[in-house]
Amino acid sequence: MINLNPNCLTCNVRDCLLMKHCEREHLATVQAFKHQFQFRKGDTIFHEGDPVRGVHFIQAGVVKQELNGTKGRPFILKLANHGQPMGHRSILNGEPQPFTATAVEDSRVCFIELEFFRNLVRKSEGMRNELDRTYLREINLAESRLLGVAHQSVREKIAFVLLHLAEIYNYQESGSGIKVQIDRQEMADMAGTTKEQVSKVLAQFTREKVIRFRAKHFKYLDIGKLRKIVDKMEVGEAICA
Repeated sequence: MINLNPNCLTCNVRDCLLMKHCEREHLATVQAFKHQFQFRKGDTIFHEGDPVRGVHFIQAGVVKQELNGTKGRPFILKLANHGQPMGHRSILNGEPQPFTATAVEDSRVCFIELEFFRNLVRKSEGMRNELDRTYLREINLAESRLLGVAHQSVREKIAFVLLHLAEIYNYQESGSGIKVQIDRQEMADMAGTTKEQVSKVLAQFTREKVIRFRAKHFKYLDIGKLRKIVDKMEVGEAICA
């Protein structure tokens, strides 16, 4: 972990909560209460159960958020990329960190001291509204993941994971594909299955021309077909459950 200290006023992450809703004079003040750290791939940013001392914002890179699982394997809730906050729930409830955050690739993460961040939120209606929307998105995601674990087939779970990767790595069908920084075991930890099942389903998707990949480089993803595979559970199995 390397301690950096760039200026918020020159930050290029325009979808960051602070950049979108803080006045320029407030951003200048943030500098005194902010630290930025560079984490190498595999570094832990914080552990599940740690006390929350502030709010983290991902400035660059990808971070996985995981829960302690059974049989020695974690369950990866989601991947997060630039602009996304971590630790913001403790503004309301003061509870410890609900998950472990680990850098999937070399990442830069800003840290804002908790009490100062609370003061910023109190002063900004825009930040309060954005946090409310963030909470709702996280609740909806958690509900979808729970439903998926309970009712989805392995095939549907892997399709969901691929759609999530496409979103995080900004996949464009007209581009050259995406090179993801997670391995098959991590995909299995996202889907709640095994590495062997991930490899089997990826091979099936390749034969069906839904994806084309080599190692961690996904050269082609048929987003429409993947969505149909996921939606099959949502409109069919979920209704029958």
